[in-house]
Amino acid sequence: MLFPVCIIDDFLGPQASAGLVDFALANEARFAPARVHTNDARNTLDTGFRDNVSFTGDFGPVIAPFLAALDASYDRIAAEVGTNQFERRPTELHMAAHRDGQQLPRHIDTLTGRAEALVKDQRAVSLVYYCHRTPRAFSGGNLVMYAMTGGGRQVIEPRHDRLVAFPSFAPHEIERVEVPGNRFADARFALVAWMRRPAG
Repeated sequence: MLFPVCIIDDFLGPQASAGLVDFALANEARFAPARVHTNDARNTLDTGFRDNVSFTGDFGPVIAPFLAALDASYDRIAAEVGTNQFERRPTELHMAAHRDGQQLPRHIDTLTGRAEALVKDQRAVSLVYYCHRTPRAFSGGNLVMYAMTGGGRQVIEPRHDRLVAFPSFAPHEIERVEVPGNRFADARFALVAWMRRPAG
């Protein structure tokens, strides 16, 4: 059985979505190799697993429309994902850029085992917001959601101005991205964040 997924198209509208793309292009030099969290270590560099770049700094005022739209969509996200046990404000917000040949293997967004005991509030809902130049210059890069057991899967296209929310413990992957010419401006951009369970 597949996990519930909330998909909201036209999430920000043309002006705010284009503003995020412009922000990415203006800050290309501030994108750095993405880091991962594992059960043994946090915030580590493992390009063999996650080979893309991300921006983790201050977004400034360009992020305000996203946060406002997210807050306004809280009830819908909670209803469609199947839980309201998460904070309204996202954490760990960053922007990922996937270029030619990059992908992300099947994984979950939560810690398990010994590492889970080290965090006071676990990730509950994963958020992915897609934005890119139009017309789209890349292909591939679909988000694939998997059932915990069995062969069920749901393929979600990374459409511009689309938000996808799903349980953070749901297995998922990013399929290989193809970017002819491999220009940063033509990359598959995505805001990625998590809503956490309330502490305690």
